[in-house]
Amino acid sequence: MLIRHVIVYLFARGLPGIVNFLALAVYTRLLTHEDFGRYSLVIAGVGLAHVVVFQWLLLVCGRFLPAYPDQPQTVLRPVLAIFLCLSAIFALVAYGVASIWVPPGWHDIIPVAIILTIVQAWHELNLRLATAQLNPAHYGILSAIKAVLALLLGGLLAWVYQSANAPLIGLILGAIVAWLVAGRSTWSGIHPRLPTREQFKEFGGYGFPLAITFSLVWITSSSDRLMIAWFLGEAQTGIYAVGYDMAQQSLGLLLTIINTAAMPLAIKVLEKEGIEAAGQQMRQNGELMFALAFSGAAGLIAIEPVMIGLFVGEEFREGASTVFMWIALTAAIIGIKSFHFDIAFHLTRRSKWLLITSSLAAIANLGLNLVFIPYFGIVGAAWSALLAYSIAAFSSAIIGFKVFPMPRVLPLLGRGFVPAVGVYWSAWFCMQMDIAPVFKMMLSIMVAGGVAAMIFLILDLAGTRQLARQYGYRSFKNLFKR
Repeated sequence: MLIRHVIVYLFARGLPGIVNFLALAVYTRLLTHEDFGRYSLVIAGVGLAHVVVFQWLLLVCGRFLPAYPDQPQTVLRPVLAIFLCLSAIFALVAYGVASIWVPPGWHDIIPVAIILTIVQAWHELNLRLATAQLNPAHYGILSAIKAVLALLLGGLLAWVYQSANAPLIGLILGAIVAWLVAGRSTWSGIHPRLPTREQFKEFGGYGFPLAITFSLVWITSSSDRLMIAWFLGEAQTGIYAVGYDMAQQSLGLLLTIINTAAMPLAIKVLEKEGIEAAGQQMRQNGELMFALAFSGAAGLIAIEPVMIGLFVGEEFREGASTVFMWIALTAAIIGIKSFHFDIAFHLTRRSKWLLITSSLAAIANLGLNLVFIPYFGIVGAAWSALLAYSIAAFSSAIIGFKVFPMPRVLPLLGRGFVPAVGVYWSAWFCMQMDIAPVFKMMLSIMVAGGVAAMIFLILDLAGTRQLARQYGYRSFKNLFKR
């Protein structure tokens, strides 16, 4: 079931992922270093507001909704009420703070950023609802409409006005249209209702530690851009953001897709079959996560020269290339920590333990950035992220074993490295061919993907043999029916 759900979500999120790559190629050619730097800083700020104010609510929805499959309104009504309250409070506070302190040149960006934060949070809430209800088709429609419209409208505005606001307005309009077209029916008959005392206790006990945790995660993942802007300027922030986003929007997206399919399955198994069955499901989830994290990082490192040349504007390429390898490795560590080790705390609703691992990562990242960025520039920021997330992943693994019967790490590491070696060398071999860059990258991806699929079948990673047998049997049976 896991592989089947992953395949569905690959299609559901594949188009938005491709569109995001195209957006990177478009904006690095239409915007200046400074404008792209401001755009990336706004995205980082919106991310901070999202994780502090809204993301805990999304996880509350995803965690508690499966417990009420026949009465989703029990969870959705208080979630909607809380979302509306949070949106109003955030808008008032953010506008008040911005009216008192706004850097020069940012007056026209702040209102757009506030609107984008609320609209993006609503979009993410609808996506979380789709995954909790195991409805990847709805998820894919929402994601695809938003991504395509955001690029079309944002690109058009960037071409006409060449402003950092252009891609931000595109994101707002894309999310609004996506909900109007495909999201309204989900909330039909759902009216906001304040949570009961028991719900408030459950939601708060699970969600409040997550709000603090996500704030610390933001410090680890996005504060480097602010520190680069402080030490090196907004132009360097834009260059760093390109290399960072290239890795995160490829490998990070892939691992997010895996988690989008895997976490609801683990929660469902836990609710219906108990801890032991959930532990077995986590072993299967872990095999897939480790294998794809390592393989994805290896493949990206192998095809990096051609990939950056195709998708990044010429003025950004050299700087982006210097950080890409380190960020690809960091993306693998982030995925393993967030989408495997941390799941133990979500399954047991002991989210307070995430505060410890996130605090270690945030403190390490801030300290390392203060030392590395002034001396090593944007590469220092990439090194800081890799070291900080490695510390966080190690601590999360240690604590996670104490709260949930997680699978052993060494077998997962061993079974994850084998396909990574195959992917790297097959992709590297294809990169040596004297053909057009776009065909070289396509060939590398196809060959490396085929090698990975063969290794998955040989090692039976995440139960791929059973899926292959089922698919082969159905195909064989259908052939004779004809």
